[in-house]
Amino acid sequence: MCKRLAKDRGILGAEGELHFLLGNEAIARGTIEAGVHMATTYPGTPASEINDSLAEVAREVGMKVEYSTNEIVAVETAAGVAICGGRALVSMKHVGLNVASDALMTLAYVGVRGGFVIVSADDPYRWSSQNEQDNRYYALMGNIPCLEPSNPQEAKDMLLQAFQLSERLELPVMLRLVTRVSHMRGVVSLGSIAERGMKLEPPHDSARFVMVPINARVRHCKLLEKEALACQLAAQLEFNKVYGEGEVGVITAGSAFNYTMEALDVLGVKASVLKLGMIHPLSPELVKRFLGEHKRVAVIEELENQMNMKCI
Repeated sequence: MCKRLAKDRGILGAEGELHFLLGNEAIARGTIEAGVHMATTYPGTPASEINDSLAEVAREVGMKVEYSTNEIVAVETAAGVAICGGRALVSMKHVGLNVASDALMTLAYVGVRGGFVIVSADDPYRWSSQNEQDNRYYALMGNIPCLEPSNPQEAKDMLLQAFQLSERLELPVMLRLVTRVSHMRGVVSLGSIAERGMKLEPPHDSARFVMVPINARVRHCKLLEKEALACQLAAQLEFNKVYGEGEVGVITAGSAFNYTMEALDVLGVKASVLKLGMIHPLSPELVKRFLGEHKRVAVIEELENQMNMKCI
């Protein structure tokens, strides 16, 4: 059977249509809806379908799509667009962020003028990778926000939220996927497609965009201020929700939420589940309130169980 084109799978569908999309295809649709000017990647599973889908429709939507020489080039190319005021997306598998981390850590200091979202597709259980590292630690190390969806609809919607958050904070934002979300298929309601009429303008502020040490010291303080604001905004995100009622509480996020809900159903356990949409930085007030309402609370995550607990 021949592979269907992205447009046939609903990537270019009209607002309000429902389509059965992979998580990665939903990311591609969200990229189009967000009015992104440029999407870059160094391809690798489980992230490959994002740019593969965008490359098929790039000319029709007026988007520049690039397969870069490596991951750091992908980040730097996309960052150039975001620094000039446009929206840019860069996607890669988890090990690729090791290559790109040099550019990403400095970009957090510099900041962006348009929206910049980096999609890191992690691979728990190493279905197609040499390790199963947890890239949420890059968000923690870089002091940048990180969102984590649990299904294709959330993947698209969170991507749009990530661009808004990036422009509000003038920071790169990470959207962390895992294999079981990238390659999950689900019904996605399509939204409207934004215009791409903005003219990109290069900046002329050397104190901000040239990271010699004297400038970097100042920008580090700015970065910490932005992280504090992101912590306040975390409590307002619609993706932080409580599901169910019970004496036992569970805190989870992303694909682990799906496993949690299935396990509770199979075991017949009634529990109150706090699903976090932004996993860094956490809202201490949100988590403290939930902890105060339950005598026993379990934290269920893929790979790690210590992220951000120091904030509580």
